[in-house]
Formats: sequence, structure tokens, C-alpha cells
Amino acid sequence: MAAIGQRRWTRALFLAVALVHGSPASASAPGAEDPGARFERGAQQWAVAVGHGLGLDLFGSAGSDLEDVEFAALVPRWGIALSDPLGGDAWYRGSPELLAEGAFLYAYEPKGGFAWGGTVLLRWNFLTSGRVVPFVELGAGIVDLEFDLDQQADGINFTPQGGAGLHYRVSPRVAITGEWRLHHISNADLRRDNDGINDSLFLVGLTFFPE
Repeated sequence: MAAIGQRRWTRALFLAVALVHGSPASASAPGAEDPGARFERGAQQWAVAVGHGLGLDLFGSAGSDLEDVEFAALVPRWGIALSDPLGGDAWYRGSPELLAEGAFLYAYEPKGGFAWGGTVLLRWNFLTSGRVVPFVELGAGIVDLEFDLDQQADGINFTPQGGAGLHYRVSPRVAITGEWRLHHISNADLRRDNDGINDSLFLVGLTFFPE
């Protein structure tokens, strides 16, 4: 009887292991996917991020109220891969991506204010790991600025920016995304008072990769 019971437990154990390894959840683990999955040509992403901008003592910002700027950011995003992964097995193997973002900024230092607009960026995703996808990005946008600053005129301003970040994939379709950008706001001398806001912009959010 003991031998029969032992055989039953052994069969049950092997069955459980087989079910786990063959289950859809196991097959869809982010580390089990090709690093290039979700980044083929035409693949899309949708994301939303929140963040914090902190004024820097750089260039025209130095010694003015511009270096004291602090703001919260809300950034919805859509992206599309422009090609299949490139680079073979090289360290820079990756996929170029075009991103379109909304930009909603709420300033609380040195004065209250807001800005809203949009940004277009090009991003290079490094596809050397299944779970972690680092990237670099560069782009520019336009915002309607209402920060009421002494050295930067309100109204239409431009936002060249660039930085780096990474996706940490928690499932094949979802990633936690964090990034840092050197972010600039100025009006190209369209109006007086254009010393330019230079800031560090930190963003964190969720990215979704639909089928």
C-alpha cells in the first residue's frame, strides 16, 4: 500500500511540474520571450507617466528665478517601432521608435503655474535582455507656458530635450518605465525675456504593448 501511495504522489508531482512548465503563464514570462518581441516594425506602445522637473543652474537659468523652478508632470504617450530589430548580436542591437507625447506641467515653485502641449521624440531601444530594455531618446515639443516668471515670457515656448531610461518588463505586455531627461523651455527669442528654463525631468510610469 505504501508503495502504491508513493507512486501516486510521484505521478502527481511530475504532473504538477509538467503543468507549470507548460502553462500559458509560464510560457508568457517576460524572460522567456525573445528580447526583440514587442519591438518589431509597426509594434505599438501606449504609456502614461508622472514625474518631477527640477530647475538647474545652467546657462541662462543661472542666478534667476528660473533655477528655482519645480513642477509636476503628467505625460501620456504613444509609440510605434520604425523597423525590426537592427544590429545582429552586437551590444547595440535594438529598435528605433517614434514617440508622440502629451505634456501637462504644473509648477509650484517659485510661483504657481501650468503648461500644456506636445512632444515628438526618437528613441533607440537596446534589445540585449529579455526583461530589461534600456533606451536613449532625443526630441522636441511645443508648450503654452503660464509660469509667470521674471526671466521667461509666457506663451508659446519650445522644449528640446533628451535623456535615457529603461523598461522593466513585468509581463510580455506590461513594463514599468523610468527615465531621466535634460529638459529645456524657451521661445527662440520670439518675445523678450527668454533666458530659458533648464531642468532635470524624472518620469516613471507604465507602458503597455498591445498585440
